[in-house]
Amino acid sequence: MDTKSFERFERFLRNRLDREKYIGLHLTVSLIVAGLAIWLSGALLDAVLDNATVVRLDIAAANWIHSRAQSTGIAVSQLISEIGSPTTMGVIAVIGGTVLLVRRRMTLLLTWVAVFAGGGLLERLLKAVVHRTRPAFTPTSPVEQSLSFPSGHSMMCAIGMGMLVYMLTVPRHMPRPWRGIIIGLALSLVLAVGISRVYLGAHYPSDVLGGFAFGTAWVSVCVAISGLAHHKRGRSLARKR
Repeated sequence: MDTKSFERFERFLRNRLDREKYIGLHLTVSLIVAGLAIWLSGALLDAVLDNATVVRLDIAAANWIHSRAQSTGIAVSQLISEIGSPTTMGVIAVIGGTVLLVRRRMTLLLTWVAVFAGGGLLERLLKAVVHRTRPAFTPTSPVEQSLSFPSGHSMMCAIGMGMLVYMLTVPRHMPRPWRGIIIGLALSLVLAVGISRVYLGAHYPSDVLGGFAFGTAWVSVCVAISGLAHHKRGRSLARKR
């Protein structure tokens, strides 16, 4: 590699790791996370549709957990499940969208709407395609009568918390201690919701992992596109000055 080529590569790498640019570190991380999440999503989808090893492990794990479930654990899991439910994420979506509209953050508002609305449609599409039935001991309330893969609670909670963390930490550059606390709390809730769905017998473990993977992939793709839009808009404004 000659000197000019090395300098171009060094400049490209430096720009991709720049924390101050939307097309820098935040886009790089978004694309890496999106790539890994899409790969995991595809692998899980293929494994579930194959109806082989993963399915057998799912049934064995679900039966083992269900046979040891306690009333206290069920009550706690139901509470966690309600906190991280699609309904709660819908409330967050409406509140967040209203705040962005009032502040006239139109690019971020479009991203926000696309993530939540598109995520809900994607979840329904995946359920229809996979058409996996719930565990035999699933709760019998109407809310639990839909198909199993992916877990709607897990997917929408991952989407809701992912976008909440993004909106609170990226555009406004939140101080590091608070950023770590918010990310830790969001991850804890997402994981707790996924565990609660398996503990309640509403989903198999791979349903929850699928929800996490597809939700993360969708958020990452939308955030990456939003970053590119911000970058393009910034360049357009710079040319007009």
